[in-house]
Formats: sequence, structure tokens, C-alpha cells
Amino acid sequence: MKHCEYRNFSLELGDPVVVAQGRPWDEVGWGPVQFPSLSRTDRGHLLCTWAIGADNIESYEESLGLPVGAVSEDGGRSWRARTDADRMVGFPMANGREFFRPDAKNSFPAPWIEAYTPVAVSSTEGGFELYRADEIPEYPRTPLAKEFDPKTGTFSTFPMRVNWPHCPLMCFVRPDRRIVYPFETLVGALAHLLPDGRGGLYLSAYCYGASAVTGEVPLPGIYNVYVFHSGDSGRTWDFVSEVLTGREHLVDSPSFEGFCEPCLARMPDGSHVMLMRTGGGCPSYLVRSTDGCRSWSRPAVFDRVGVFPQLCPLGCGISLAGYGRPGLFLRATDDPSGLTWEAPVDLGLAPDDSCCYTALLPLDDVTALLAYSRFHEPTPDGGTAKSILVRKVKVLL
Repeated sequence: MKHCEYRNFSLELGDPVVVAQGRPWDEVGWGPVQFPSLSRTDRGHLLCTWAIGADNIESYEESLGLPVGAVSEDGGRSWRARTDADRMVGFPMANGREFFRPDAKNSFPAPWIEAYTPVAVSSTEGGFELYRADEIPEYPRTPLAKEFDPKTGTFSTFPMRVNWPHCPLMCFVRPDRRIVYPFETLVGALAHLLPDGRGGLYLSAYCYGASAVTGEVPLPGIYNVYVFHSGDSGRTWDFVSEVLTGREHLVDSPSFEGFCEPCLARMPDGSHVMLMRTGGGCPSYLVRSTDGCRSWSRPAVFDRVGVFPQLCPLGCGISLAGYGRPGLFLRATDDPSGLTWEAPVDLGLAPDDSCCYTALLPLDDVTALLAYSRFHEPTPDGGTAKSILVRKVKVLL
């Protein structure tokens, strides 16, 4: 148990609970049994899932509906293996159904790309080219999303149209081929979804790309963030705004990537706040919108690190954030605008002992569940293994 005192409130962090353990780090390395996520099943139970494959563009694969992960029926105190009966709940839509983002897809060779001229070239990722997707009919840009109908108990798919001015096509140059980044993954697995409170959804995505407003590429090989909105139950997504990485944000580090991995949340005062990564060991940034995500404040440093930053506003008015690398941290604020935060809490993980991706899920108005990975968690036989853990975070007012 860990206790953190602030001026107007305090936090109580429960002891870590092991959700699942895989194989030792020296056998599997980076990728499997890390990158946790938290959600709920249709029975109201907690669902924790995590990555099972390598972390590279060639390894993305369809995963929706697979019984990978664990379920807790007692609020996170104990966990069992997920089964096919543990259906993940999607995002509620105005049509009464639940929206599920497109399944992630493997990258694929694209010999037809050689007939087109890239708008930007970079050495990032061992060779990278950026094209305008609107100019390339061979590139599939209408992914299939899924929805669940509670009335019939069935899933169905539908085309998801994304109105993205100057939409990018990312191509990675390998020694023997060119491979294309799947659009399904760009607006599916790597995007963040947030209900708008009216039966619609916001989607925040990131990629190497041009400004959707001007068509210019600000910094080749550097990520930017793009925000979209759907008001028709996920059928059509319209571009709303963008947060572009500027030269003033550049950091002299080989790990710097630009604004990426956005997490969007509606704060207690009704505004929206978005946290963004810029790379392992590089600063994370915060932007705020007071006009429904149509425009954003000037990006401000949130902390000195912050991969995959997560936001979790609670009903009591306290908001939490999880992030890290190196190290793993939790922050809290009682500022309803989300602009001022308390000092970060160090969760005590060594720099090389976690992917430092976190997940946060509200349990009630004053309690959240924090999930993270640990690469060398002790096992019952005296060894260590890659593991997924959770901790309860309780607000005391």
C-alpha cells in the first residue's frame, strides 16, 4: 500500500496484483505480454488484454474477439483466463448498437507504389516514404468496422468512411521490398476513441503526414496528431483538427518521434484535454480545447517522459494520468480544466523492467484500476517472467 498526500485530497495505491505471467524476458524479449488495456465485459466484469506478438509493423494481426486476456469478477482482486463467453463491450452509439474499431491488419507489400512520387522521404525506421493516399487508388482506404446489436446478439460489419484531407500513405522501405502501413491499423488499433456524450465518437490518430489544412508536410519522418468525429454511428468520420509537431518541439534524441499516441479525455469543466507522447525518454505534451476539439491550446510540456499517456477523469472531480519510460508514473489533479497537475508519483519500476504503457479504468467515482507490465516479475518457482499487473488507485477527499 502506498499513500500520497496533496493539499485537497490524497491517493491510496493498493498493492500490485498479478493478472497473468508469460515466459521469461530472455526467451521472448520485447512484444509479448505487455501493452495492457482495460475494459469491461457485457456482464460488467473487468477485462484486461495485452499484446501477444512482436512489436513491429509486420506483426500486426486481427485480434478482436480472440479469448486473449483475463477477467476479474471481484473488482480486480483475482483473475481468470478469458473465454469466448466474456464479450468485450464496445462504444455505445446513437443507433443503439456498440461500435468496435477496425481490426488491426498486417502490413503488406506494395509494388504498385513505385509508379507514384513520394511527397517526403526520411531515413526513419530504416527507410520511409510518405505519399498522398488520395492520389493512389490501389491503396484501400475504407476499412470495415464492427458493431454489436444487443437486440439480436449479433455482430455485423460496415464500411467506415474517413474524410481526411491530404490523407497520408506511409510506406516503409525494406532491402527487398516496400511495405505499406494498413489504414485499418492507423484508424483502428493505434487510434484513441472517446464518446462525445451525444451518441457520437471522437477519434484521435497519429502518423507521419501532411497538414490536413494546408497539405504541407511540416517535418518529414515526424509524427503529427489528427482528430476526427463521427455523428452517424461510426459510418462517417470527418476531420476536425490537428496538432502538428513544430521545430520548437524537436529534441536532440534518436528516440524523438513527434506528437503521437494521443489520449483524449473530457474534463470535469467540459473542456477536452489531450496528452501526447514524443518518444521514449522524451517529453510528453498537453493540449486543451474549449470548442469541441476544433482548436487546441499551444502544446505545453506535461512531464519529462510519457509514452502512451493515459487520462482517467473520475466522478469525484479528480483526474488521473499514467505514463512513463524510463520509469512508471501516476499523476493526479483536482483542477477541473486539467491544466495544473500534482507532482508525479514514481511507481518504483526500474527503467528496463516495463514497457511503461499503462491502462486506467474507472471502477467508481473515487476509484480506478491501473494496469501495467513488468518484465521481471517473480514467479512461484523462484524465477522471473514477463507479467501483467494491476493496482487500485483510490481518491480520499
